[in-house]
Amino acid sequence: MKPVVRVLQWLLGIFLGLGLIALVAAAIITPLVFNLLWPPPRPEVEAQHSPLPTPAESPPNSPSPTPEPTPTSSPPKPEGRVIYSDGLRLRDHPSREANALGGVAFDEVVTILERSEDGEWLKVRTKENLEGWVLAFGVQERMAESSASGETPQ
Repeated sequence: MKPVVRVLQWLLGIFLGLGLIALVAAAIITPLVFNLLWPPPRPEVEAQHSPLPTPAESPPNSPSPTPEPTPTSSPPKPEGRVIYSDGLRLRDHPSREANALGGVAFDEVVTILERSEDGEWLKVRTKENLEGWVLAFGVQERMAESSASGETPQ
């Protein structure tokens, strides 16, 4: 009877040891797997508005300068719509290491001002008149609707 008891003790020890190893592995692996299943939360970037340069104040008695006339026919600025689902970060220079000025939300329409030499970045103006650089892959370019509405379809 002693050999049977020893075999049972040996089997029980094996099963308890394997069970303990499985619990420790599950406790370590579970958080790693769940962190990979969902994307990290979107960072909240507050707009860091730098003070705009103010024109030199004129004395109260001097007449205000007359504004220069604007040309009536200026080429329309191309627009773009943000198609990246998390939105885009607006930066002060066309570089991933540049300072963030704010963010542009998904599906927001922006005015495209310029394209970087390598074509990876677009300088845009948001509807809040905030200007900066965004990654071009997240913007779908299109012409301004005001110019397209004047054309007649053929």
